[in-house]
Amino acid sequence: MCYYNLQVKTADAVLIRMRGLKTPEHALKMLGPRDPSQPWVMLEVETELLANSVHQTNYSTLDNFFNRTMFYTRDADIRIHHGFIVRRGLDASLLPSIWRRPCIVKQDNFNSRQLAVSFISHCDDNAGRLKYVRELEKHVWVDVYGKCGDLKCGRSINVDRFFSIDDLCVRKAGENYLFFLAFENALCEDYVMEKLYIFLFYPIVPVVMGAADYSTIMPPHSYIDAQQYTPQQLALKLAHLAKHPQEYAKYLEWRKYYQPSTIGPYRVFCDLCVRLHQPDFYEHHVIENFREWFVVKANCNRNNTVLPSLRH
Repeated sequence: MCYYNLQVKTADAVLIRMRGLKTPEHALKMLGPRDPSQPWVMLEVETELLANSVHQTNYSTLDNFFNRTMFYTRDADIRIHHGFIVRRGLDASLLPSIWRRPCIVKQDNFNSRQLAVSFISHCDDNAGRLKYVRELEKHVWVDVYGKCGDLKCGRSINVDRFFSIDDLCVRKAGENYLFFLAFENALCEDYVMEKLYIFLFYPIVPVVMGAADYSTIMPPHSYIDAQQYTPQQLALKLAHLAKHPQEYAKYLEWRKYYQPSTIGPYRVFCDLCVRLHQPDFYEHHVIENFREWFVVKANCNRNNTVLPSLRH
């Protein structure tokens, strides 16, 4: 595996970032003739709604082009995770040391914290999250950092680094707010943002909004699902918890038994390495209908008004 076109012929596999792909012809021109025994792997960390925002690639031209996939969906050959949760103790000890870091269990400055914070830089409102936040702001105070808000905090949350949890912006938010609005930029099945896992290292309660089944990836009573509430109802719930520390603390109880790990893109390359040593990875296989696999099966809601709580 390499980043240089000159070494394509000796590589065990070729990774092609979907977002950077103009046309199959362009890829062939850059990479040269294909070796039938060498898997060409579609790599993408974004949802299909964002992945095609650069070149507007015609998906039908990609039929039978890729052999394998590296994507966030469960049916990808190599699934990309932005993070995961493990039990404290033995499970956590099995992680490589660079993936291990204990999370903060208690909040020491509850009464001095602001209510809610969010980081939003993708302002194309595919998920309706900005509309929800604006409605929420009519009832409670929300600080919004990034291109879509009024507050700036430098270049924060770089998911290509292991230690984005040490970013000063992340630390400031994690230590000075009660709730983090972990609202996805697209409502796609299986898609969960890296920011959710990053903030789990801090004693802050995530308020999630997405199409993933959070009950399968998050510990019980560790988050609040915004899609279960109208903005006004959510505002009342957050305000109530902010006035009742003991009830709020119940959302942090999970931290005594579990811990998060956020590893940026690195785990997926470990998974790729494992697959490259398995003979079946090289068996003849193509994605015959690329649009069906990449778009239809990803099951993204493409409407702006997707939240039941905003339809009333």
